[in-house]
Amino acid sequence: MSSSPLTPPTMQEVHVWQWDLDACGSHFDRYWEMLSEQERERAGNFHFDLHRCRYVTGRGKLRQILGRYAALSARAVALEYGPEGKPFCTSHPAGWRICFNLSHSENTAALAVSSGLEVGIDVEHIRPIEESIPLEVFSAQEREQFDALPSAERQTIFFETWARKEACLKALGTGFILPPEHFEFDLSVHGDTTPRFVGGEAQEASHWCIRSLSPSATCAGAVAARHHGWSIIEMN
Repeated sequence: MSSSPLTPPTMQEVHVWQWDLDACGSHFDRYWEMLSEQERERAGNFHFDLHRCRYVTGRGKLRQILGRYAALSARAVALEYGPEGKPFCTSHPAGWRICFNLSHSENTAALAVSSGLEVGIDVEHIRPIEESIPLEVFSAQEREQFDALPSAERQTIFFETWARKEACLKALGTGFILPPEHFEFDLSVHGDTTPRFVGGEAQEASHWCIRSLSPSATCAGAVAARHHGWSIIEMN
């Protein structure tokens, strides 16, 4: 990747970066040098080499991209964590505040970057699901819709919905203090959408915008913000 500076997103843009963690593995040593001591310690806690490599390349590339926005080296980018563990950047360029969120599923990584707009992003590889899982993440009305689906559609719609909910929770920065059914969606709506209810309230739901993300044919994704009028700009 070039080290040239990056133009910040406008207030109506969310820059989205996507990459293959395994394809970046050949640059492991270079990404390792970019990490903080805390990140290196965490990397050392992974039991499997594959998971350690994906973590290092994910964090390294995150730092590399944020460094280009902030006109800093990757190692110099300062990251801290909110009370529920959401990372945030304290290295702010003149005139704007970097907001970001990172997600990964298996070998797929996705990063959302905005200018002062709190965003959440989630990617989910479509995989077999246990029958009990939807009970935990769906509201009663979502469960009714899910149960009525043809079996061939259930996997894709489950992970499409799960990515939306996770992206919303990550935008709030609360993690799973709030239950997944806090954000309720109409499962018949695909692509860009807004929740049907947030915390049982339609008025609060109207403030939210969720953009669909399609990393691959076997992966679902979403970007969420409590704000309207923004669009995704795909970066590479």
